Amino acid sequence: MTTLPATLTGLQLALALGKLSRQESLSAQRQRLKTLDPRYHCVVHIMADTADEVVSDAAQADKHQALAGIGLAHKDIFNTAGRAPGLGHDHGRSVPGLAAASAIQQLQNAGASQLASVVMAEYACGATGDNAHFARCINPLNPAAVVGGSSSGSAVAVASEIAYGAMGTDTAGSVRIPAATCGLLGLKTTHGLISQEGVHPLAPSLDSIGLLARSAADAQQLLDALTPGSNTRPSLAEPRLKAWIPETGLHDSVAAALTALADECSVTQRIGQLAEHRLLTALSEILLHHEAATTHQSGLLNNTLSTSVQAVALPGLVMPLDWYQAAVRDRGSRARTFFNAHLKDHDILMLPALPQPVPDGSVVTPGNTDFDVKQLLSLHSFMGWVNYLGFPSLVMPIASDARGLPICAQFIARPFEERTLLAFADGLEIKRFGHCGITRHFSHLQS
Repeated sequence: MTTLPATLTGLQLALALGKLSRQESLSAQRQRLKTLDPRYHCVVHIMADTADEVVSDAAQADKHQALAGIGLAHKDIFNTAGRAPGLGHDHGRSVPGLAAASAIQQLQNAGASQLASVVMAEYACGATGDNAHFARCINPLNPAAVVGGSSSGSAVAVASEIAYGAMGTDTAGSVRIPAATCGLLGLKTTHGLISQEGVHPLAPSLDSIGLLARSAADAQQLLDALTPGSNTRPSLAEPRLKAWIPETGLHDSVAAALTALADECSVTQRIGQLAEHRLLTALSEILLHHEAATTHQSGLLNNTLSTSVQAVALPGLVMPLDWYQAAVRDRGSRARTFFNAHLKDHDILMLPALPQPVPDGSVVTPGNTDFDVKQLLSLHSFMGWVNYLGFPSLVMPIASDARGLPICAQFIARPFEERTLLAFADGLEIKRFGHCGITRHFSHLQS
Protein backbone atom coordinates (compact mmCIF):
# COMPACT_ATOMS: atom_id res chain seq x y z
CA MET A 1 0.00 0.00 0.00
CA THR A 2 1.25 3.52 -0.83
CA THR A 3 2.55 5.32 2.25
CA LEU A 4 0.55 8.46 2.88
CA PRO A 5 1.45 11.46 5.08
CA ALA A 6 -0.26 11.72 8.47
CA THR A 7 -1.96 15.07 7.90
CA LEU A 8 -3.91 16.81 5.17
CA THR A 9 -1.31 19.57 4.93
CA GLY A 10 1.42 16.95 4.76
CA LEU A 11 -0.34 15.32 1.82
CA GLN A 12 -0.74 18.70 0.13
CA LEU A 13 3.02 19.19 0.35
CA ALA A 14 3.73 15.69 -0.98
CA LEU A 15 1.42 16.36 -3.93
CA ALA A 16 2.99 19.76 -4.59
CA LEU A 17 6.47 18.20 -4.61
CA GLY A 18 5.35 15.49 -7.01
CA LYS A 19 6.06 12.64 -4.60
CA LEU A 20 2.79 11.09 -5.72
CA SER A 21 0.08 12.02 -8.19
CA ARG A 22 -3.45 12.94 -7.23
CA GLN A 23 -4.77 9.76 -8.75
CA GLU A 24 -2.21 7.73 -6.78
CA SER A 25 -3.16 9.62 -3.64
CA LEU A 26 -6.88 8.95 -3.99
CA SER A 27 -6.36 5.35 -4.98
CA ALA A 28 -4.27 4.78 -1.86
CA GLN A 29 -6.85 6.50 0.31
CA ARG A 30 -9.67 4.41 -1.09
CA GLN A 31 -7.67 1.25 -0.51
CA ARG A 32 -6.94 2.31 3.05
CA LEU A 33 -10.66 2.92 3.66
CA LYS A 34 -11.54 -0.58 2.46
CA THR A 35 -8.79 -2.08 4.61
CA LEU A 36 -9.55 -0.19 7.82
CA ASP A 37 -13.33 0.12 7.91
CA PRO A 38 -13.93 -3.55 8.82
CA ARG A 39 -11.95 -2.79 11.98
CA TYR A 40 -13.70 0.46 12.93
CA HIS A 41 -17.23 0.18 11.45
CA CYS A 42 -17.70 3.85 10.59
CA VAL A 43 -18.69 3.79 6.90
CA VAL A 44 -22.31 3.78 5.68
CA HIS A 45 -21.81 4.35 1.95
CA ILE A 46 -18.67 4.38 -0.19
CA MET A 47 -18.79 6.96 -2.94
CA ALA A 48 -18.00 5.97 -6.49
CA ASP A 49 -14.99 7.51 -8.21
CA THR A 50 -15.97 10.69 -10.03
CA ALA A 51 -14.78 12.11 -13.32
CA ASP A 52 -12.83 14.79 -11.44
CA GLU A 53 -10.66 12.09 -9.88
CA VAL A 54 -9.45 10.55 -13.11
CA VAL A 55 -8.47 13.62 -15.12
CA SER A 56 -4.78 14.26 -15.58
CA ASP A 57 -2.68 15.89 -12.88
CA ALA A 58 -1.82 18.68 -15.30
CA ALA A 59 -5.50 19.46 -15.77
CA GLN A 60 -6.03 19.43 -12.02
CA ALA A 61 -3.09 21.76 -11.47
CA ASP A 62 -4.64 24.27 -13.81
CA LYS A 63 -7.67 24.48 -11.54
CA HIS A 64 -5.60 25.70 -8.53
CA GLN A 65 -7.66 23.50 -6.26
CA ALA A 66 -6.13 23.45 -2.79
CA LEU A 67 -7.83 20.18 -1.81
CA ALA A 68 -7.34 18.21 -5.03
CA GLY A 69 -6.16 14.71 -4.15
CA ILE A 70 -7.55 14.94 -0.60
CA GLY A 71 -10.13 12.37 0.54
CA LEU A 72 -12.77 13.31 3.10
CA ALA A 73 -15.67 11.48 4.76
CA HIS A 74 -18.78 13.23 6.03
CA LYS A 75 -21.61 12.54 8.43
CA ASP A 76 -24.52 10.86 6.66
CA ILE A 77 -26.69 13.92 7.14
CA PHE A 78 -25.62 15.81 4.01
CA ASN A 79 -27.31 15.43 0.64
CA THR A 80 -24.85 14.27 -2.01
CA ALA A 81 -25.36 14.36 -5.76
CA GLY A 82 -28.12 11.86 -6.54
CA ARG A 83 -28.27 10.42 -3.01
CA ALA A 84 -30.35 11.23 0.05
CA PRO A 85 -28.56 10.43 3.33
CA GLY A 86 -29.68 7.68 5.70
CA LEU A 87 -29.52 9.97 8.77
CA GLY A 88 -28.35 7.09 10.94
CA HIS A 89 -31.63 5.28 10.26
CA ASP A 90 -30.72 3.38 7.10
CA HIS A 91 -28.20 3.35 4.26
CA GLY A 92 -29.78 6.19 2.30
CA ARG A 93 -31.35 6.03 -1.13
CA SER A 94 -30.78 7.07 -4.70
CA VAL A 95 -32.59 10.26 -5.70
CA PRO A 96 -31.78 11.13 -9.32
CA GLY A 97 -31.24 14.83 -9.78
CA LEU A 98 -30.74 15.59 -6.07
CA ALA A 99 -28.12 18.31 -5.65
CA ALA A 100 -25.28 18.01 -3.18
CA ALA A 101 -25.46 20.09 -0.01
CA SER A 102 -23.91 23.52 -0.36
CA ALA A 103 -21.06 22.64 2.03
CA ILE A 104 -20.28 19.45 0.09
CA GLN A 105 -20.21 21.45 -3.13
CA GLN A 106 -17.86 24.06 -1.66
CA LEU A 107 -15.35 21.37 -0.71
CA GLN A 108 -15.67 19.80 -4.15
CA ASN A 109 -15.09 23.21 -5.73
CA ALA A 110 -11.78 23.25 -3.86
CA GLY A 111 -10.93 19.84 -5.34
CA ALA A 112 -11.73 17.58 -2.38
CA SER A 113 -13.11 14.09 -2.99
CA GLN A 114 -15.73 12.61 -0.70
CA LEU A 115 -14.70 9.01 -0.08
CA ALA A 116 -17.71 8.02 2.00
CA SER A 117 -20.69 8.99 4.08
CA VAL A 118 -20.22 7.82 7.64
CA VAL A 119 -22.23 6.61 10.62
CA MET A 120 -24.10 8.98 12.92
CA ALA A 121 -26.47 8.65 15.85
CA GLU A 122 -29.99 8.14 14.53
CA TYR A 123 -31.40 11.48 13.36
CA ALA A 124 -28.46 13.18 15.14
CA CYS A 125 -29.91 12.33 18.57
CA GLY A 126 -27.31 10.89 20.89
CA ALA A 127 -24.11 11.84 22.71
CA THR A 128 -22.54 8.39 22.18
CA GLY A 129 -21.75 6.36 19.07
CA ASP A 130 -24.46 3.79 19.74
CA ASN A 131 -26.88 3.12 16.89
CA ALA A 132 -29.08 0.04 16.79
CA HIS A 133 -29.13 0.08 12.97
CA PHE A 134 -25.35 -0.23 12.55
CA ALA A 135 -22.42 -2.02 14.12
CA ARG A 136 -20.85 -0.05 16.96
CA CYS A 137 -18.16 2.39 15.84
CA ILE A 138 -14.83 1.51 17.43
CA ASN A 139 -12.73 4.23 19.05
CA PRO A 140 -9.30 3.94 17.38
CA LEU A 141 -7.55 4.97 20.61
CA ASN A 142 -9.07 2.25 22.77
CA PRO A 143 -11.77 -0.21 21.66
CA ALA A 144 -13.50 -0.06 25.05
CA ALA A 145 -13.72 3.74 25.12
CA VAL A 146 -16.91 5.51 24.09
CA VAL A 147 -17.12 7.21 20.71
CA GLY A 148 -19.02 10.43 21.25
CA GLY A 149 -21.92 11.46 19.08
CA SER A 150 -23.78 12.28 17.14
CA SER A 151 -20.99 12.75 14.56
CA SER A 152 -19.44 9.47 15.69
CA GLY A 153 -18.43 8.08 12.30
CA SER A 154 -16.84 11.39 11.29
CA ALA A 155 -14.54 11.27 14.31
CA VAL A 156 -13.66 7.60 13.87
CA ALA A 157 -12.91 8.09 10.16
CA VAL A 158 -10.43 10.86 10.92
CA ALA A 159 -8.88 9.33 14.05
CA SER A 160 -8.39 5.97 12.31
CA GLU A 161 -6.80 7.68 9.28
CA ILE A 162 -9.57 6.49 6.96
CA ALA A 163 -10.06 10.12 5.91
CA TYR A 164 -8.04 13.32 6.19
CA GLY A 165 -10.96 15.33 7.54
CA ALA A 166 -14.70 15.21 7.98
CA MET A 167 -17.73 17.40 8.37
CA GLY A 168 -20.34 16.81 11.01
CA THR A 169 -23.14 18.82 12.53
CA ASP A 170 -23.15 20.19 16.07
CA THR A 171 -26.46 20.95 17.80
CA ALA A 172 -25.49 20.32 21.43
CA GLY A 173 -21.90 19.11 21.11
CA SER A 174 -22.22 16.57 18.31
CA VAL A 175 -18.84 17.47 16.76
CA ARG A 176 -17.00 18.47 19.92
CA ILE A 177 -17.92 15.39 22.01
CA PRO A 178 -16.53 12.84 19.52
CA ALA A 179 -13.48 15.06 18.99
CA ALA A 180 -12.86 14.88 22.74
CA THR A 181 -13.34 11.10 22.96
CA CYS A 182 -11.19 10.36 19.90
CA GLY A 183 -8.39 12.87 20.52
CA LEU A 184 -9.09 15.16 17.56
CA LEU A 185 -9.50 18.81 16.86
CA GLY A 186 -13.23 19.55 16.63
CA LEU A 187 -14.51 22.94 15.48
CA LYS A 188 -18.10 24.09 15.89
CA THR A 189 -18.45 27.08 13.62
CA THR A 190 -20.44 30.22 14.27
CA HIS A 191 -24.14 29.60 13.72
CA GLY A 192 -24.89 30.61 10.12
CA LEU A 193 -21.28 30.88 8.94
CA ILE A 194 -21.58 27.83 6.67
CA SER A 195 -24.75 27.25 4.68
CA GLN A 196 -27.06 24.50 5.94
CA GLU A 197 -28.67 24.08 2.51
CA GLY A 198 -28.98 20.36 1.84
CA VAL A 199 -28.25 19.41 5.46
CA HIS A 200 -31.07 17.68 7.31
CA PRO A 201 -32.02 19.59 10.47
CA LEU A 202 -32.52 18.60 14.07
CA ALA A 203 -32.96 21.98 15.76
CA PRO A 204 -32.31 24.63 13.09
CA SER A 205 -31.59 27.55 15.41
CA LEU A 206 -28.88 25.50 17.15
CA ASP A 207 -27.49 23.40 14.27
CA SER A 208 -24.03 24.35 13.04
CA ILE A 209 -21.70 22.61 10.63
CA GLY A 210 -18.48 21.51 12.28
CA LEU A 211 -15.13 20.07 11.27
CA LEU A 212 -13.05 17.19 12.57
CA ALA A 213 -9.34 17.14 11.74
CA ARG A 214 -5.98 15.84 12.91
CA SER A 215 -4.43 19.29 13.18
CA ALA A 216 -5.41 22.93 13.34
CA ALA A 217 -3.67 23.54 10.01
CA ASP A 218 -5.80 20.79 8.44
CA ALA A 219 -8.97 22.31 9.86
CA GLN A 220 -7.93 25.71 8.51
CA GLN A 221 -7.64 24.28 5.01
CA LEU A 222 -11.16 22.87 5.23
CA LEU A 223 -12.57 26.10 6.68
CA ASP A 224 -10.96 28.16 3.92
CA ALA A 225 -12.62 25.97 1.31
CA LEU A 226 -16.00 26.21 3.04
CA THR A 227 -15.89 29.99 3.46
CA PRO A 228 -14.28 31.40 0.30
CA GLY A 229 -14.03 35.16 0.44
CA SER A 230 -14.90 35.15 4.13
CA ASN A 231 -14.63 38.49 5.86
CA THR A 232 -13.63 37.02 9.21
CA ARG A 233 -10.96 38.96 11.05
CA PRO A 234 -7.35 37.79 10.70
CA SER A 235 -6.01 35.65 13.51
CA LEU A 236 -4.27 37.26 16.46
CA ALA A 237 -0.61 36.58 17.14
CA GLU A 238 -1.06 36.57 20.91
CA PRO A 239 -4.73 36.23 21.89
CA ARG A 240 -5.77 37.21 25.40
CA LEU A 241 -7.12 34.23 27.31
CA LYS A 242 -9.56 33.91 30.17
CA ALA A 243 -10.06 30.54 31.86
CA TRP A 244 -13.10 29.01 33.51
CA ILE A 245 -11.91 26.08 35.59
CA PRO A 246 -14.96 24.96 37.61
CA GLU A 247 -14.34 24.71 41.34
CA THR A 248 -16.48 21.58 41.62
CA GLY A 249 -17.48 18.70 39.37
CA LEU A 250 -14.15 18.17 37.59
CA HIS A 251 -12.09 15.02 37.85
CA ASP A 252 -8.71 15.80 39.42
CA SER A 253 -6.84 14.91 36.23
CA VAL A 254 -8.97 17.27 34.13
CA ALA A 255 -8.62 20.12 36.61
CA ALA A 256 -4.85 19.61 36.76
CA ALA A 257 -4.52 19.60 32.96
CA LEU A 258 -6.57 22.79 32.59
CA THR A 259 -4.65 24.53 35.37
CA ALA A 260 -1.32 23.58 33.79
CA LEU A 261 -2.48 24.87 30.41
CA ALA A 262 -3.68 28.13 31.97
CA ASP A 263 -0.23 28.59 33.48
CA GLU A 264 1.46 27.75 30.19
CA CYS A 265 -0.69 30.17 28.18
CA SER A 266 -0.34 33.06 30.63
CA VAL A 267 -4.09 33.32 31.16
CA THR A 268 -4.85 36.81 32.41
CA GLN A 269 -8.02 35.97 34.35
CA ARG A 270 -9.30 32.78 35.98
CA ILE A 271 -12.76 32.13 37.32
CA GLY A 272 -14.10 29.17 39.26
CA GLN A 273 -17.75 29.75 38.42
CA LEU A 274 -19.61 30.81 35.29
CA ALA A 275 -22.82 32.10 36.79
CA GLU A 276 -24.83 31.97 33.55
CA HIS A 277 -23.87 28.42 32.62
CA ARG A 278 -26.88 26.70 34.16
CA LEU A 279 -29.42 29.14 32.70
CA LEU A 280 -27.88 29.11 29.22
CA THR A 281 -27.88 25.32 29.31
CA ALA A 282 -31.56 25.28 30.22
CA LEU A 283 -32.38 27.73 27.42
CA SER A 284 -30.45 25.65 24.89
CA GLU A 285 -32.40 22.56 25.94
CA ILE A 286 -35.70 24.39 25.52
CA LEU A 287 -34.77 25.26 21.92
CA LEU A 288 -33.48 21.74 21.28
CA HIS A 289 -36.60 19.95 22.55
CA HIS A 290 -39.08 22.31 20.88
CA GLU A 291 -37.38 22.36 17.49
CA ALA A 292 -36.62 18.63 17.50
CA ALA A 293 -40.32 18.01 18.21
CA THR A 294 -41.21 20.18 15.24
CA THR A 295 -38.69 18.42 12.99
CA HIS A 296 -39.95 14.96 14.03
CA GLN A 297 -43.59 15.73 14.73
CA SER A 298 -44.91 13.10 12.35
CA GLY A 299 -42.74 10.35 13.80
CA LEU A 300 -43.69 11.32 17.33
CA LEU A 301 -47.40 11.27 16.59
CA ASN A 302 -47.11 7.94 14.73
CA ASN A 303 -44.86 6.44 17.39
CA THR A 304 -42.26 5.39 14.81
CA LEU A 305 -39.17 6.94 16.40
CA SER A 306 -36.55 5.09 18.40
CA THR A 307 -36.13 5.66 22.12
CA SER A 308 -33.05 7.83 21.64
CA VAL A 309 -34.86 10.18 19.25
CA GLN A 310 -37.95 10.31 21.46
CA ALA A 311 -35.79 11.32 24.41
CA VAL A 312 -34.74 14.46 22.54
CA ALA A 313 -37.97 15.31 20.71
CA LEU A 314 -40.81 14.15 22.97
CA PRO A 315 -40.38 16.81 25.71
CA GLY A 316 -40.95 19.47 23.06
CA LEU A 317 -44.54 18.33 22.55
CA VAL A 318 -45.49 19.12 26.13
CA MET A 319 -43.25 22.11 26.76
CA PRO A 320 -45.11 25.44 27.14
CA LEU A 321 -44.81 27.49 23.96
CA ASP A 322 -44.05 30.66 25.90
CA TRP A 323 -40.86 29.05 27.24
CA TYR A 324 -39.63 28.61 23.70
CA GLN A 325 -40.72 32.09 22.63
CA ALA A 326 -38.96 33.68 25.60
CA ALA A 327 -35.76 31.71 24.93
CA VAL A 328 -35.76 32.91 21.31
CA ARG A 329 -36.67 36.49 22.24
CA ASP A 330 -33.91 36.85 24.83
CA ARG A 331 -31.19 35.08 22.86
CA GLY A 332 -29.57 38.17 21.38
CA SER A 333 -29.46 40.09 24.66
CA ARG A 334 -28.03 37.09 26.51
CA ALA A 335 -25.33 36.67 23.85
CA ARG A 336 -24.40 40.34 24.20
CA THR A 337 -24.29 40.05 27.98
CA PHE A 338 -22.03 37.01 27.73
CA PHE A 339 -19.79 38.79 25.23
CA ASN A 340 -19.43 41.84 27.48
CA ALA A 341 -18.71 39.71 30.53
CA HIS A 342 -16.18 37.30 29.03
CA LEU A 343 -15.02 38.22 25.52
CA LYS A 344 -14.99 42.00 25.41
CA ASP A 345 -11.57 42.20 27.07
CA HIS A 346 -10.41 38.69 26.13
CA ASP A 347 -10.18 36.94 22.79
CA ILE A 348 -10.70 33.36 23.96
CA LEU A 349 -12.47 31.72 26.89
CA MET A 350 -10.92 28.41 27.91
CA LEU A 351 -12.99 25.77 29.72
CA PRO A 352 -13.32 21.98 29.99
CA ALA A 353 -14.52 19.83 27.09
CA LEU A 354 -15.47 16.86 29.27
CA PRO A 355 -15.46 17.05 33.08
CA GLN A 356 -14.08 13.52 33.37
CA PRO A 357 -11.66 11.19 31.61
CA VAL A 358 -13.08 9.51 28.50
CA PRO A 359 -15.41 6.79 29.85
CA ASP A 360 -15.89 3.30 28.47
CA GLY A 361 -18.85 2.82 26.18
CA SER A 362 -20.49 0.39 28.59
CA VAL A 363 -20.57 3.04 31.31
CA VAL A 364 -22.63 5.46 29.22
CA THR A 365 -24.92 2.91 27.53
CA PRO A 366 -28.29 2.36 29.25
CA GLY A 367 -29.03 -1.27 30.05
CA ASN A 368 -25.49 -2.25 30.95
CA THR A 369 -24.77 -3.31 34.51
CA ASP A 370 -22.15 -0.57 34.93
CA PHE A 371 -24.27 2.19 33.34
CA ASP A 372 -23.84 5.56 35.08
CA VAL A 373 -26.34 8.20 34.01
CA LYS A 374 -24.19 10.97 35.48
CA GLN A 375 -21.32 10.06 33.17
CA LEU A 376 -23.66 9.96 30.19
CA LEU A 377 -25.05 13.40 30.97
CA SER A 378 -21.58 14.79 31.58
CA LEU A 379 -20.62 14.17 27.95
CA HIS A 380 -22.56 17.26 26.90
CA SER A 381 -22.60 19.24 30.16
CA PHE A 382 -20.21 21.88 28.78
CA MET A 383 -21.47 21.83 25.20
CA GLY A 384 -25.08 22.75 24.38
CA TRP A 385 -25.13 26.20 25.95
CA VAL A 386 -22.52 27.38 23.41
CA ASN A 387 -24.95 26.52 20.60
CA TYR A 388 -27.56 28.75 22.25
CA LEU A 389 -25.10 31.66 22.07
CA GLY A 390 -24.14 30.73 18.51
CA PHE A 391 -20.43 31.39 19.15
CA PRO A 392 -17.62 29.33 17.61
CA SER A 393 -16.00 26.71 19.82
CA LEU A 394 -13.02 24.43 19.41
CA VAL A 395 -12.02 21.26 21.26
CA MET A 396 -8.50 19.82 21.25
CA PRO A 397 -6.37 17.45 23.34
CA ILE A 398 -4.10 19.03 25.96
CA ALA A 399 -2.96 16.04 28.05
CA SER A 400 -3.43 12.31 28.63
CA ASP A 401 -5.23 10.56 31.46
CA ALA A 402 -4.05 7.52 33.43
CA ARG A 403 -5.09 5.20 30.57
CA GLY A 404 -3.35 7.30 27.94
CA LEU A 405 -6.62 8.66 26.57
CA PRO A 406 -6.94 12.35 25.72
CA ILE A 407 -7.95 15.08 28.13
CA CYS A 408 -9.34 17.94 26.05
CA ALA A 409 -9.97 21.62 26.58
CA GLN A 410 -12.61 23.74 24.87
CA PHE A 411 -12.03 27.27 23.58
CA ILE A 412 -14.75 29.81 22.74
CA ALA A 413 -14.23 32.95 20.67
CA ARG A 414 -16.31 35.83 19.41
CA PRO A 415 -18.69 35.16 16.51
CA PHE A 416 -16.93 34.60 13.17
CA GLU A 417 -13.47 34.45 14.77
CA GLU A 418 -12.78 30.81 13.96
CA ARG A 419 -9.37 31.76 12.63
CA THR A 420 -8.38 33.15 16.03
CA LEU A 421 -9.21 29.78 17.57
CA LEU A 422 -7.36 27.82 14.88
CA ALA A 423 -4.26 30.02 15.01
CA PHE A 424 -4.12 29.63 18.78
CA ALA A 425 -4.58 25.87 18.49
CA ASP A 426 -1.91 25.66 15.80
CA GLY A 427 0.64 27.41 17.99
CA LEU A 428 -0.20 25.25 21.00
CA GLU A 429 -0.19 22.08 18.92
CA ILE A 430 3.24 22.75 17.43
CA LYS A 431 4.64 23.60 20.83
CA ARG A 432 3.26 20.47 22.48
CA PHE A 433 3.06 17.84 19.76
CA GLY A 434 5.33 19.02 16.94
CA HIS A 435 4.38 19.62 13.34
CA CYS A 436 2.83 16.23 12.61
CA GLY A 437 -0.68 16.67 14.04
CA ILE A 438 -2.31 16.13 17.40
CA THR A 439 -3.36 12.54 16.82
CA ARG A 440 0.28 11.44 16.44
CA HIS A 441 0.52 11.98 20.20
CA PHE A 442 -1.96 9.12 20.70
CA SER A 443 -0.92 6.89 17.79
CA HIS A 444 0.66 4.27 20.04
CA LEU A 445 -2.84 3.36 21.24
CA GLN A 446 -4.19 2.56 17.79
CA SER A 447 -4.80 -1.15 17.40
